[in-house]
Amino acid sequence: MKTKELKDQIKKMSAEELSAKINESQKQLEELQFAHAVTPIESPATIRSLKKEIARMKTVLHEKVTAELNEKVAAESVTRESVSEFLQKNKFAAPVNKKMVLRAINK
Repeated sequence: MKTKELKDQIKKMSAEELSAKINESQKQLEELQFAHAVTPIESPATIRSLKKEIARMKTVLHEKVTAELNEKVAAESVTRESVSEFLQKNKFAAPVNKKMVLRAINK
């Protein structure tokens, strides 16, 4: 698949779909690396391309989660004192920490 097509396809996915696809791809990468260690595979470039695909998906997932975080912070009027409560009651598709919330508050 071409890089441009892959990027478009990744951007159309939801955060939950991306998270599932990342986990699936990481398992596939682990299996490929193990297979390559035991007996060299025909095309080691597939490992490199899979790593790049995973990195692209993680980047898009981070962008989506950050946008969702910014929306929720603005909607709920989160303050520096209520960051912990906000993180406990909201769940995101990717890990979100206090530093990310504080950045969203400062925007």
